[in-house]
Amino acid sequence: MPNRPETIERIHEALDPLPIRVRAMFGEHAVYCDDRIFAFVCDDTLLLKLVPEASELTADLPRGEAYPGSKPYGVVDADRLADTEWLHEVAQTIAATQPRKAPKPPRRQGGGRPGRPAGGA
Repeated sequence: MPNRPETIERIHEALDPLPIRVRAMFGEHAVYCDDRIFAFVCDDTLLLKLVPEASELTADLPRGEAYPGSKPYGVVDADRLADTEWLHEVAQTIAATQPRKAPKPPRRQGGGRPGRPAGGA
């Protein structure tokens, strides 16, 4: 089931003023902080990646799956979503452990395939 726009907006507002991006991915949404994925939104539920560095912050969260058979994630309920101090800390802590999104290579000029001049032949 796709996420409702109001759910995405509520999560984005709760994480404000952090540098957050929410992007559609695999029919659900990935949540980035500082260009690093730290959570997913699946079935209108915020799911935090579980990392050792944030274990004290996420220890009391119920566990859930992004899809059947996925690794476990921390499920953030409405009360925890409203605790913006905790949410900001956990988002930044998890994000700091994740790799940055690799920059896309620059596009070639001309549109031709490698080894061939642009325009055919």
